[in-house]
Amino acid sequence: MRFSVMDGDARNARLCEILGEEGCEARLFARDEVAEAAAFGDVIILPVKGMPGDLFNGYLRDGQALVTGEDFSTREDFSILNAIPTAEGALELAMREMPVTLHGAEALVAGYGRIGKLLCKNLMALGSKVTASARGNSDFAWMDAHGVRSAHTLKLDGTLHRYDVIFNTVPHLTLTSARLREVKPSCVIIDLASSPGGCDFKAAERLGLRCHHALSLPGKCAPESASRTMRLVLGRILSERGLRFFCEKET
Repeated sequence: MRFSVMDGDARNARLCEILGEEGCEARLFARDEVAEAAAFGDVIILPVKGMPGDLFNGYLRDGQALVTGEDFSTREDFSILNAIPTAEGALELAMREMPVTLHGAEALVAGYGRIGKLLCKNLMALGSKVTASARGNSDFAWMDAHGVRSAHTLKLDGTLHRYDVIFNTVPHLTLTSARLREVKPSCVIIDLASSPGGCDFKAAERLGLRCHHALSLPGKCAPESASRTMRLVLGRILSERGLRFFCEKET
């Protein structure tokens, strides 16, 4: 079985290498090499983001498998494992940008999903004073169980001045222009939400705030781990479709 891996970021290139190391025929293709990739591979693997599967309409043969970014990103197992390098990459960025240590810093994590939970856990381990915001009662219960201070996302007004770092994971506008005016100049804002993000970036720029829209962190900060997550989940996807390839190592 041959694999066409479409180039995305460092994790796609490394995934291609891993498949080769396992004994598979695998080749990395540029994004404009759709016809060539379709002609070579029995399985075509697209980047997690930025390349729609319909680009291959008219190129695929019977029996070929197309694994899209959506096939990865809509899976809970992939999303959880992908949240690990995302959270670590966000902390790396914060430590590089902040004028103070995370130890003892007041940190706000907006959103208490997969990434938010991991961020809170890691921040607390580093000695930060952590507040998480959410809207659901079950989230507040989990915050209490994990020892995280809680706030309602809709009631953050008047509180943002206290934080040294703010991480946003909410995929809609949360850090509005009005809220950003409360943020102290030394605060670092890291927005992890998918485009267009949850921060008014133009307002942040006008206010002179350090605001980073940190996308695709797994491929940037931990491509080896991220590519091995892709390899693991790829095996599961193909198995669920009734396909097994000869270099499959899972039981």
